[in-house]
Amino acid sequence: MIYGADDVSFHDLEVFIAFARREHFAQAGEDLGLNTATVQRSVRGLERKLGVALVEQAGRRVRLRHAGHVLAQEASMVLRARSDVVAKTREEAGGPQQVLRIAHTYSLGLGFVPTVLAKVLERNPDLRFRCHQTSATEVVTHLLRGDADVIFGSTPPTDPDIVVLPLFSEPLLLAVPAGDPLAAHDSVALRTARNRPFVAMAAGSSSRTHMANACARAGFVPRIAVEGSDPFIVESMVGAGLGVSVVPGRMADHHHPRVTRIPIDDQSGHRTVFLAHPKKSAVAAMVRVLAKVAVAQGSVV
Repeated sequence: MIYGADDVSFHDLEVFIAFARREHFAQAGEDLGLNTATVQRSVRGLERKLGVALVEQAGRRVRLRHAGHVLAQEASMVLRARSDVVAKTREEAGGPQQVLRIAHTYSLGLGFVPTVLAKVLERNPDLRFRCHQTSATEVVTHLLRGDADVIFGSTPPTDPDIVVLPLFSEPLLLAVPAGDPLAAHDSVALRTARNRPFVAMAAGSSSRTHMANACARAGFVPRIAVEGSDPFIVESMVGAGLGVSVVPGRMADHHHPRVTRIPIDDQSGHRTVFLAHPKKSAVAAMVRVLAKVAVAQGSVV
């Protein structure tokens, strides 16, 4: 059967972009709320429609071929263009007020992002924002898929059509139960916790990566006892005495009565927080206003 361009749907492209971001069928399914088999069928169906092999088996992994990388990049632009067309049409028709769609990570929603938005609204009270809080990996997926106009996170996208603005760097902290002997210390070497069980975010999250890298620099591999789906659950597990964890400095904006966060004194790790947005957008003026305030706020963190 011969397929044409009309047979390739936006849904096909959205599923493929989610897979391309992860190169993992199950993880892409989690991002989209689909089961693994559905993602597999969609990717294989897209290959049939295009008559091109997009992925290949590499041992136990499935990875993108060159054609897959090309499609992911071009499809991202198509989906962003779709969002821009809708926004521009509504604007020109005098439709609903423009809304700036923002995706950000959990820890940045505690203080930094709300502070930036408050400062923007002080000068531009007519602006509206729609915020979505999720993991760092999914934040990038939202931007590449065209579901967000601006993102705040710590895992920058590498798409050449995306502008990435570093905002600030912050230290990583060791989170321990409030009654732990380490809780009395003003600072601690991460290596001190090398024989402890750790609580961590799921594999593939930026928080998990930052923790693993910090432990590697301290000379050990953390023994993961419990995994959580967001940093608040992770800290609740720490507070219950199930282990220790490495968390970003922004978590200090959130008080947890059963957790103590301790500065790591051996410089085992920092993370850099960034703002990212497409180079071209129907809401470019709003994005520039937000970016200017975010950069200024980042300089005083």
